[in-house]
Amino acid sequence: MRKILFFGIILLITSCQQSNNKEIERDNLDNKAYDTAWDFYEKEVYDSAYVYFNKAYSEFIKNMNKNQAAKCLINMGYISYYKGDWFGSQELNIEGIKLLNPQIKSEKETLSSAYNSLGQSTHELGIYKEAINYYKKAIDFSTEKDVYIINQNNIANSYRYDKQYDEAIKIYQELLKDKNTIENPKEYARITDNLGYTKWLKDNKSNVINELNKALNIRLKENDLWGQNASYAHLTDYFSNLDHKKALDYAYKRKEIAFENKSVGDKLEVYQQLILLENPTNAKQYFEAYQKLNDSIQLERNRAKNQFALVRYDSEKNRADFLKAEAENEKKKNDILKLYILIGLLIVLFVFGYFLYRKRKQKLEQEKVLLQQEKVLEVKKTELKYSKKVHDKVANGIYHVMSDIENKSEFNRDEILDKLEVVYEISRDISYDKIDENQQENFAEKLAQLISSYDSEQVKIFLIGNEKELWKKVKDYAKTEVFLVMQELLTNMKKHSEASRVILNFKEENQQIIINYSDDGIGISDLKPKNGLQNTVSRISNLNGDVIFETENVNGLKIKIIFPIQLT
Repeated sequence: MRKILFFGIILLITSCQQSNNKEIERDNLDNKAYDTAWDFYEKEVYDSAYVYFNKAYSEFIKNMNKNQAAKCLINMGYISYYKGDWFGSQELNIEGIKLLNPQIKSEKETLSSAYNSLGQSTHELGIYKEAINYYKKAIDFSTEKDVYIINQNNIANSYRYDKQYDEAIKIYQELLKDKNTIENPKEYARITDNLGYTKWLKDNKSNVINELNKALNIRLKENDLWGQNASYAHLTDYFSNLDHKKALDYAYKRKEIAFENKSVGDKLEVYQQLILLENPTNAKQYFEAYQKLNDSIQLERNRAKNQFALVRYDSEKNRADFLKAEAENEKKKNDILKLYILIGLLIVLFVFGYFLYRKRKQKLEQEKVLLQQEKVLEVKKTELKYSKKVHDKVANGIYHVMSDIENKSEFNRDEILDKLEVVYEISRDISYDKIDENQQENFAEKLAQLISSYDSEQVKIFLIGNEKELWKKVKDYAKTEVFLVMQELLTNMKKHSEASRVILNFKEENQQIIINYSDDGIGISDLKPKNGLQNTVSRISNLNGDVIFETENVNGLKIKIIFPIQLT
């Protein structure tokens, strides 16, 4: 909660600057959703604020107002951070940064806010070095002294969490010499408290009680409840091994402040401290309270993630319209026609080469049939394997390139030729039976790239739950099979379904990966899987999984794929 307070100050500074900028005020006059979003935000009704910031973003994008659209994304990113959706917050801030021009003076402070928010989310994910880089960028884009002090303090905090205590202490000491820090009692107390606590973390025999008490006295005088919470937390840790009674007293003072501030994060922390300090009877009581509150927080975070993913649907649609407005449509049509001709010729060459290869192989088999009767079954398996690889990697690979060409408003001829050369190299590798290693590294990112290549004006694809953590325990060969299954499903969808919307939802339940696919196409009234769907079933069966087709829904198709994580 203390980190949230820092970011709130950044938003306040940016908000004040907006009110002084007449041009930005005119931008907001015709966007009532933006004003409504801020009304909800100030009332701390964050779910509604998120919805209206999303609506305001769509309007700003429609009117080509990138600066204000970016501010909507940054505010949505802060709300996602507050709700515990740190990956979602990162995504929104990065998207907002892409809309801003660092060369425009009026957009630099907005960039500073975005990088500060990005640093907060990255810090929560435990990637401290990257968080420090984002805080430094926040400083680079701002001329405000308060922003400098806040971000320097955040940098020191990240160094402290990364156990680089000397680096953190050096920054705290420099900040305490700053005139602006000295003139601001709350900031001076915050940095003094952080400095003393970091010295103690570095050496738990250090006598830092004067610094900790000095910070607490200032905070009591200023009636700084959030600051008092931090002081009591640090004093509890400091006395935990020196004076048990004092430690317990400070823990209870912190508990009172945490409840007054309505800070669930601080409540969890103080419960942990009381569990360690109290007698067994009271410790059990706080342990149960901790478990109940922690379960509630996790449930709320998961609910927020799902809710925000659905809200973002409108934003993605308007973003597609925005990109379409910038496209050179006539040039796109001409270039696509040329590339279709080239791809058609390459397909003919691939098919011709493949049949020549099969004919030659059959001739050799006939010559050796009397001597190798015992190997007939193995040869058939080999043929099936190569056929499957050509289908999955060559044919689907070419269709993937075609889909990429069709969906992009602009394309680079050399880039397309490079992709076709990759398909060509794959077709050569098949003859050498090389091991498939294509999708094992950065799997979530590569899977997202594959799925996004099928997204177009005609077909919108919504991806939920494809996060890096989901795939950590999944075996490499299972990742490869999932990648090919997704490619197969999306290719069949593109060719046959006539769908306009596809939803892919990935999740983990009971040590199983569950993939729910649904579209609003023509569906399958009578399920007679062709080679593509047979391959899908076969691949999942090899993973000890199952594929369930729902065929009763005439207006669409639903497929559920399940397989266990711990494969042997």
